[in-house]
Amino acid sequence: MKYRTVSIVAAALLLGQAAAYADTFTSANGEQMECHKVRVVHHKQWGTGGTAGTLIGGAIGGAIGGLAGNQFGRGSGKSAMTAAGAVGGAVVGHEVGKKSDTYVTYQDRCTRVN
Repeated sequence: MKYRTVSIVAAALLLGQAAAYADTFTSANGEQMECHKVRVVHHKQWGTGGTAGTLIGGAIGGAIGGLAGNQFGRGSGKSAMTAAGAVGGAVVGHEVGKKSDTYVTYQDRCTRVN
């Protein structure tokens, strides 16, 4: 618990530093400029039919969920649990896959002050 608190405080301090970053300077043509560091989330595109991470994640999640659901129930209940597990696993796998289809960069955005 002690390490978790320390890491949360450290992360908050680092994020605060990134958010508080602002630099003011005079450009070559004499204009006063102010720059801020901005977090930009990019989405990878793997074609027009959807992204690879979400499709693969949904398929793998559905298969694992179906196998897990098949371990429960009897008779027609077993089939229902298999179907429910497959659907639940596909939804979770899809969400996990969406996270793998993004990446973050930081860019400087500058605006004129005067």
